[in-house]
Amino acid sequence: MLRKPLLALLLSASVLSAACSDDEQKPAVLIIDREAVDFGELEVGQTSPEHLFTVRNASPSAVESVSVKVEGSGFTIAANTCERFLDAGMECEVRVRFSPRLAGPSEAHLKVEGAPDVDSAVLKGMGVGYVEVRSLPGAGAHVVAEGDGWSCGEPCKVPVRKAQVTLRTAPAGFPTWGGDCTVVAGGGCSLVIDGTKVVSLQGFAPLLQWEVRRSSHPRSVAVMPDGDILVLEVGQLLRLSGTGQVRWSVSLSGGVEMALDGQGNSYVVDFSGRVTRYDADGQVLWTSSGSAETSNWPELAVSTSGHVYVLLSLGNHELARQLKLIALSPQGAERWSLLFNEGQFNHASGLAVDAQGEVYLSGTVFNRNATSGELVFVKSYLRKYSAEGAIRWETQDVWNLFAVNAEGATSTLSPSGESTEGFTQRWIGANGMTQWSAAVPNGPGVLTLQTFSPSGTLLIGGHELLAGGTEIGRGWFSAMNLTTRAPGPVTYVEGSTGAGGPVRISGLALTPAGDVVVTGGFGAVTDQGGGYIRGYDGRVLAGVP
Repeated sequence: MLRKPLLALLLSASVLSAACSDDEQKPAVLIIDREAVDFGELEVGQTSPEHLFTVRNASPSAVESVSVKVEGSGFTIAANTCERFLDAGMECEVRVRFSPRLAGPSEAHLKVEGAPDVDSAVLKGMGVGYVEVRSLPGAGAHVVAEGDGWSCGEPCKVPVRKAQVTLRTAPAGFPTWGGDCTVVAGGGCSLVIDGTKVVSLQGFAPLLQWEVRRSSHPRSVAVMPDGDILVLEVGQLLRLSGTGQVRWSVSLSGGVEMALDGQGNSYVVDFSGRVTRYDADGQVLWTSSGSAETSNWPELAVSTSGHVYVLLSLGNHELARQLKLIALSPQGAERWSLLFNEGQFNHASGLAVDAQGEVYLSGTVFNRNATSGELVFVKSYLRKYSAEGAIRWETQDVWNLFAVNAEGATSTLSPSGESTEGFTQRWIGANGMTQWSAAVPNGPGVLTLQTFSPSGTLLIGGHELLAGGTEIGRGWFSAMNLTTRAPGPVTYVEGSTGAGGPVRISGLALTPAGDVVVTGGFGAVTDQGGGYIRGYDGRVLAGVP
C-alpha cells in the first residue's frame, strides 16, 4: 500500500524545518512506496513478471549514495535506478522478480540504504512443484504424501507446496521405489521439490500379509515344523496353512491351553487338567486321566521329545490354594507329581520347559492376616526341576513374565517402578545365575507376553495405554534385541478399519520362513469384540525398508 500519510507528514516537517531555522539539519529519510508485495504462486524454475517499487528521499537534504538490496532467497532485482545521488524529494525505481528454486513459501526483504532513517518492504511468494507418480504395482497399495494430505491409487501428477516431501504406502509395507526417490528409514521415498519429480512404485509387499477373523480371542498359537499354524480357541482346535487357509478343525468340549512337541503333535489341556494329544491330522492319539480335585485354569508345557507338564491350581481364593505339578510321559502316563503348599495361598505365574525336558515354574505365596483378612506377601520364586522332578535351583524375586529358550536360559520381565510402560529384563543362565539385568525406561506400551521361537528369537508384545492409563489402545509386538537389551522396531496392531484400539494380543509365534503370526482380539476384555489370526512379513522385526 502507498504510504501517503507518512510522506505528507515528512514533507510538511521538512518545510517547517526550512522555514524556522537553519541551526539544526534534519537527518535524511528514504522510504519505499509499499510495505509488502505478494507475488503469488509460481512454478519452481519459472520467473514472475517484474514488480515496481519506488524509493523517495522524503527529507530536506540530498542523499549522496542510495542503494537497495534483497535479503532472502527466491527474489532478485531486475532493474535499479537507486544507485546514485538522490536529491531531496526525488525518487528512484527498483524492479523485482520472483524465481523460486524450491517449492513452498518464500519470504525476503527489499531494503534501501544510504540514509540514517531507511525503509524496507516484505516480499512473499509461493513456489509450486509437482510430483508425478507414473506407475503402481497393482497390489492395492496407494502412494501417500506424509503430512501433506494427498494420495494416489493410480498414476497421477500432484502440485506440491513444500520444499521436501516423503512418500509412503498405505497400507504400510515394504515398497520398491524407482525414479527420483531417495529411500529413507521405514521405506519412505524422500523428494526435494526443486522441480517436477517423477517416481514409480515398482513393487510392494504389505506388512500384514493375511488375516483370519474369529468370533472370539484365540487362547494359544504355535507353528508346526512345516510352517502350518495351530490355534486353540474356545471350542475348537484349528490347523491353518502358513497363509491362513483353514486345513482342519477339531471340536473341543473344553480347551484351556495348547502346546506342540518337536514332531508337530499338539497337546490340549482342559479345566480338569486332562491332556489330549493330537497328531498332525487332528486325530486323537491319547487322553490322560483328569484330576479328581477342582482345578483353576491349568498351565501346560511340552518338551520337543513329547514329555508333558501340567500345573494345576487347586482349592479356592477364599480358604486356601495349592499348586500341583504333574509330569506325563509321551504316552500320557503320569510319571511323577509335586505339591506346592508353602503358604495359605500358592499362585502360579508361569510354566515352561527347555529342550532337555527340564521344567521351570514361577509362583507367588501369600498368607491371610487373621485380624484384617488382607493377604500378606510371603515370597515369589522361579525354580528349575530336572525331567525327573529333582530341584536344580531356585531364585526368589517378583517375577511377572518369564520365558525359557532351548538351552535353558531364562528371560524375566518385570514392570520398572511405577511406570506401566517401562520394564526391567533379567537374563538367568541355565545354572540359575543372573548374567545381566537391563532397564527399559520407556517401552512401547504395557508388556503382557514374551515367548522364544525355536530359532531363539525373543518376541514380546502388549498394548498401549490411553487416557492416562484408563483405556487400552493398539496392540504391539517386537523382537527383543538381546545385544542392545532393548526392544527392536515396534509394529502396532490395529483394527481392520485402521482404528487405534482397543486391540489385545494373546499369542506370538515365528514361522520357519521368519514371518510373524499374531493372535488376539478387538476388545478391551477377553472374548469381547471378536478375534483375529494374522500373518506379518518377518521384516517388521528388523525394520527393513
